[in-house]
Amino acid sequence: MRGPVVVTLRSEASPWGISTSVVLHALLAATLALMPLPKLPKRLEEERVSVGILTPQQFEASTRPSPAPARPSAPEAPAPSPPPSAPPQTQPPTAPAMIRPTEMLSGKTLADPRSRQARADLATFASDERMVQLCNLEAMDQIRRWRADFQPERVVPYATAEERVRGTTIVADGAAFRSRKNWYNLKFKCQLAQDGESVIGFEFLVGDPVAREKWDEFGLPAVH
Repeated sequence: MRGPVVVTLRSEASPWGISTSVVLHALLAATLALMPLPKLPKRLEEERVSVGILTPQQFEASTRPSPAPARPSAPEAPAPSPPPSAPPQTQPPTAPAMIRPTEMLSGKTLADPRSRQARADLATFASDERMVQLCNLEAMDQIRRWRADFQPERVVPYATAEERVRGTTIVADGAAFRSRKNWYNLKFKCQLAQDGESVIGFEFLVGDPVAREKWDEFGLPAVH
């Protein structure tokens, strides 16, 4: 396919045009002198037009717009500094889990023929006191089964804090028990049946030994 043919104009003054113009101007001057008309402007010199042909590549180069000057690149912003790492959070120490036995033992102990006197004593207590004594008995039985090196002989449910009786539930967070002539901190929660005559739920936690100099303060006897 042929490219476009482009025509350009180039002005060249002809020597014949100059001489002819001089003669015409002279005749015009004489004529104007005889006629009262406004003076006309001088006639322009005749121009010679030349024709040139451009190739498609030359045409494209001559018509392509000049590239815009490149903008100066903006200075790169410095990379943001990483945020300071948060100090590691120290987790509060978790409290030891309570031991939750699935089998209640005080009922079997009281049913033993050797516990005849214990059953007779329980019958003389008021309702709340009887429930507390049943929970004390459950505590001794459960501690003995949990660790054979413990031989609980007595439980004081109010050694360092009063026990709380709520219906048929007893909570003793400041209890203590004696084993092999030493006292140990104890906490337990005891759930009794609706009639208050048997234990149906129990959980406990054995703590550290009670310091010997604290026994009198807490009302913990050295012997039974």
